[in-house]
Amino acid sequence: MQRQGKPWKFSVQTGRRDGKVSSASNTIDLPPPTISVKDSIKLFQKKGLNATDMVFLLGGHTVGVTHCSFIQDRLYNFRNTTKPDPTMNPALIRVLRRRCPQRRSSGNNTINLDQNRFSSLTVDNSYYKQLLLNKGILRFDQDLASDRRTKNAVKLIAKSTYEEFNINFAQAIVKMQAVDVITNPKKGQIRRSCRAVN
Repeated sequence: MQRQGKPWKFSVQTGRRDGKVSSASNTIDLPPPTISVKDSIKLFQKKGLNATDMVFLLGGHTVGVTHCSFIQDRLYNFRNTTKPDPTMNPALIRVLRRRCPQRRSSGNNTINLDQNRFSSLTVDNSYYKQLLLNKGILRFDQDLASDRRTKNAVKLIAKSTYEEFNINFAQAIVKMQAVDVITNPKKGQIRRSCRAVN
């Protein structure tokens, strides 16, 4: 990973067992972009992670993208009002409408989840700073900055130094890595290549 243009290293455990079969039904644990903050926290808690862990892990959105189809409602018809989402920064709405026009087939166009053009390819805290400016692309992301359970974490992370953010982000990744570890050799294997079963 790159951090401020420099290689970013942190220790991860190796030797974890992966499943022997890949199936779309196994992605049920992944929260959809329409999930509420409350329900997402519950999902993370079931895995032994807390709300702060969740907020840090969403720092991955700093280098993430989404498709226009996931934000069309926020740009044009939020909750069937025929108006954009009032929580979204008006200048951002104008920019996104150019990338995601309403009447043309633009559902596959992609949008950076971090709208800081100097930072959208860098793992840093810019994503959180954008949330405080009402520039969250997904509604869920924007809700993190206003929900009572997560807004303080968003503010603290936005004010943190790059080093502080990266240390905490790495710790959350390592903590998540310990979720649902397969210990039965009959149910999983330590892969020689992450991309394929042995």
